[in-house]
Amino acid sequence: MKKTLAITVAMLAVMGTMASCGNNSDNEAYKDGSYRVEAKDFDSHGWKEYINVTVKDGKIAEVEFDALSQEDGHKKTEDQEYKDAYTGAGFETYPADYTEKLEKGLVEKQDASKVDTVAGATNSSNFFKQMMKELDKNMKKGDTNTVTVAAASEE
Repeated sequence: MKKTLAITVAMLAVMGTMASCGNNSDNEAYKDGSYRVEAKDFDSHGWKEYINVTVKDGKIAEVEFDALSQEDGHKKTEDQEYKDAYTGAGFETYPADYTEKLEKGLVEKQDASKVDTVAGATNSSNFFKQMMKELDKNMKKGDTNTVTVAAASEE
């Protein structure tokens, strides 16, 4: 009886260790490097989203998700007027808030499909996941060329 219990515990420990070894959805390691994905075009509000990802030791170590202004190239997360428009309209989130949540979620979960959608930023969350799905392929191959993605249709 004790021997069976010991074997069962050992098997569970091995299975748990194997399950935690994977760092992304296919258990295929990412190649170290710096990767970028961006929207093909500016959206109807004059912003072009992008994500920069740094992979170290086969894992996503750093993420920057933002958008650049078509007008002068400034970042959406640094645009106080844009933030004021969001919060003034009653939204509980704004670009600097939801991008940080998505970035942290990706570093923690190592898989964009498992990152929680941010309430109040559903379209941005979905586009983030769409862009990461495309970039994921390059990260697994070690291809550091910039990936472009057509923006999801705006509703």
